[in-house]
This record gives sequence, C-alpha cells and structure tokens, in this order.
Amino acid sequence: MAMLHGHELRPATAFGRLATLSVAAIAGATAIAYFPVRTLAGPAATTALCLGAGIALVAALAGLVPPALTLRLEARQRLQGLLAGMALRFVLACGLLLAALLSRVAPPVTLALATGVGYIVLLAVDTVGVAWLMRRDVRKSP
Repeated sequence: MAMLHGHELRPATAFGRLATLSVAAIAGATAIAYFPVRTLAGPAATTALCLGAGIALVAALAGLVPPALTLRLEARQRLQGLLAGMALRFVLACGLLLAALLSRVAPPVTLALATGVGYIVLLAVDTVGVAWLMRRDVRKSP
C-alpha cells in the first residue's frame, strides 16, 4: 500500500497532493513563458498560452483520477488505473484542443504549441508524482 509516515493514503488525499503539484507546475511553466510569448507574438498569443495551459491542466487532473482510485489495489489493478488515466488524459486533451481550435478564440499555432508543451510538462510531473505515491517496499510485494 502507498504509505506516507506510516499512514495509508486515501484516494482523495493522493489526488489532492498530485493535483497541487500539477497546478504548481503548470503555473510555473506559464509564468516562465508569459513574457517571452507576449514579446515575440503579442497579446493574442498570451491568451492562447493561458488557454493551452488550462486545457493541459484539465486533462491532467482528469487523468489523475484513475491512478488515485486504484492506489490501494494490487499491482495489476494499479497498472490498469495508470493506463486508464493516460488514455483519459490524451482523449480529453485532444477533444478540448479541437474544440478550442474550432472556436478560433486564439491563434491556432500558439494554442496547439502551448497545449502540447503543457501536456508534456504535466505528464512528466504527474508520472514522477504517481510513481512516488505508488512505490512499494519490495519485501511487501506479492
């Protein structure tokens, strides 16, 4: 079982920790990119940057639900939760990006790039976070 300081983590607690990490990561990435994007591509591009970051964040948070729910289960079920989360994240990100591109509210190239970069940043952060929560003592593994 995933443990922290000798206590088993509940799914809501695990999701909260992972979500906090994701929000901090995307906020930091957006803050770092904001002024260069504004300088090089103009104010309309900053709208695309923020919208792309939001799309990536919504997809990432939805993708964290299955791993958080399977945290207390056996290894095979946790793996299924991870795969379901990755699939949910990908489908949701593609669907939201397509809707945003079709609405033409932001420059399409900047929007697609911002969503892609945000997706990759959050995928890396969430992979590390989920791996940290799911690691188990080898002696306790079945």
